[in-house]
This record gives sequence, C-alpha cells and structure tokens, in this order.
Amino acid sequence: MVVLPAFTLSACMGSITVLSVPEGALISSNNESIGIAPHRIELTPDISKAMLKAEGSCYEAPSFTARWASGAIASSPVTPLCDGLNGNYRIFIRRPVDAPGLNKDLQVEARREEAAARRREARAINNEANSEEGGPSLISIGGWQIY
Repeated sequence: MVVLPAFTLSACMGSITVLSVPEGALISSNNESIGIAPHRIELTPDISKAMLKAEGSCYEAPSFTARWASGAIASSPVTPLCDGLNGNYRIFIRRPVDAPGLNKDLQVEARREEAAARRREARAINNEANSEEGGPSLISIGGWQIY
C-alpha cells in the first residue's frame, strides 16, 4: 500500500515548457544554458526545492532568457506556478520586434521544422515496416488472395 501513493504522486508531476517565438532560441536561466526552445522541464520534488514560494501556495518559476541565432535576446518575467507541481505551464518568450536579423532566426526555425518533419516521416516508415514484419503478406491477383 505504501508503494501506490508514491507511484500516484510521481505520475502527477507537471512541467514547464519554455517556448520561443520564433522557435529555436537557446534558453538559459540564472546564467546557465538549459536547452533549445521549445524546452520542457519536469517539475520534480528536487526542482521544487530550488524554486521560491510566492504568495499562498504558488511556486515561482525563475526568469528564462532566450537568445536567437541573430543575437536577439529577450527574457520572461518570474512566473507564478499556482497549480503547484502538478500543473503543466507554458512560458512564451517573444523575440524583440526591433532586433535586427529576423530573417536569420526564421531560417533557423524553418530548418528545425524541416528536420522534425523528416524525423516524423522516418518514424512512420519504420512503424510501417515493423507492422509488415509482424504477419503474413497478402497479395491480391485477379481476385485471388495469396499469402
């Protein structure tokens, strides 16, 4: 019985997803690089120890900074997480409109989207090949079905 509550608690952990507009910015927090946007952070009990408590029962997610390939930089404010560790939060960081090099950042985003599409296509082909290996092949010739 002790195992079930522990399993239930771990299954309910939430996350913070940091997104950049356009996608592909390097995300950092507290001067430490943490990944490329979109970047997902699981809200574990260890991470909650590093977050400050806001008013009431809310935690505070730290500020995140996005740096695009062009050199444009923007940051998010400190964000209250009022659904606790079970919430799924999204933090958007938008590129400054007046920053130079927008075309470069849009090209990075397009390359990321193309690579993601190729990965999805490869997974679909792989899944199709795996499903065909599982059973007999059926060929239909002139109304006859041959295995």
